[in-house]
Amino acid sequence: MAIVNITEDSFSDGGLFNDFSSAIDHACLCIEQGAQVLDLGAQSTRPGASVVGTEIEIKKLIPVIKELKAIHPDIPISIDTFHHSVAQKALMAGADWINDISGGRHDPEIFNVIADYGCPYVLTHSRGNSKTMDSLTDYKNVLIEVKNELSNQIELALSSGVINKQIIIDPGIGFAKNVIQNLILMRNIEEFVLMKYPVLIGASRKRFIGSVLNESDPNKRIFGTAAVASRCVIAGVDYLRVHDVKEICQVIKMTKSII
Repeated sequence: MAIVNITEDSFSDGGLFNDFSSAIDHACLCIEQGAQVLDLGAQSTRPGASVVGTEIEIKKLIPVIKELKAIHPDIPISIDTFHHSVAQKALMAGADWINDISGGRHDPEIFNVIADYGCPYVLTHSRGNSKTMDSLTDYKNVLIEVKNELSNQIELALSSGVINKQIIIDPGIGFAKNVIQNLILMRNIEEFVLMKYPVLIGASRKRFIGSVLNESDPNKRIFGTAAVASRCVIAGVDYLRVHDVKEICQVIKMTKSII
């Protein structure tokens, strides 16, 4: 899954693909490099990010969705949003998936939209929002609690009419977890694979990798990201959400050849 941030302030590439033309060019390059799903987002979810509002998200996303569907009709488009109105408009415009980093906490109405459209839904574990999540890392056992909180949101989704085969789970690396907690989850990724849903991991260039490597520049964390990607392949993860598509495709291919 390739990251296409149509934003001004995403932590790694904010502003680079913020206009229509650059977003299209970048998405097409990602497909050329091996991306099998495009994840478009017009709302940064980095710690501290401000909410841009649904109108701006819709205004930025819809033209890009329509153009990409015209150019690459067979490539699934995922929309990174936690607003039901954005999800609905995007799906109406031709999007295929919804990737909700709040797991339905921010706007439970999103479950009804997902149920109505019958589309794949990435349900992510997180706590709070971009402004508060760094203060919500108090876990007695991070692995057990993340699994339990994911399960609770899954039950809410199912009770709203979403069906099991639509759900993809994401343990939310970097969302309301500190460095040690992220590493614990990465060491135990098989625990999420055993939950019997497809698993997506979005750890690309994230802060915990920078902390381990003592690398403050997100764009220089590719080797740390590659190590995480290889670990995920070994664990049986289904989807990797990444910035560096060509390089991580090589990591995936090589890892699969030796396990």
